[in-house]
Amino acid sequence: MIYHLSGWISVLISIFAIYPSYQPGANSVIGFYLCLFALLVAAFASHLGHSLYYRAVFSLSIVNVLFVNDGTNISLLSSENDWVYIGSMYGIYIVVSTICGFLVSREDLLGNSLRRKESKRSHKRTA
Repeated sequence: MIYHLSGWISVLISIFAIYPSYQPGANSVIGFYLCLFALLVAAFASHLGHSLYYRAVFSLSIVNVLFVNDGTNISLLSSENDWVYIGSMYGIYIVVSTICGFLVSREDLLGNSLRRKESKRSHKRTA
């Protein structure tokens, strides 16, 4: 029950992170870190094989970071902005999303292998 609740809360956090991302200055940084926090909560909620939460939060955060956020918008790369700041923010996002993705996929793979073992055991018992 707590995993479903935390999964939906992470989706809501990811949706609510879009609003501060539109605003210039420190609010866009707050929106960025809210996205990262939502990814971590979604990875926690998705570790039992419910990867729906992580996939939803990951897609919302990709849209937020690449297209919505005022400080990390992809169109800023073509203009003369602070590339070090943008690159570091992209680097932080890639590291956190990769770690969370590995956690979710590892647990998903472990869950699938456990389900296969249980089905083989039940099939052997019935045969």
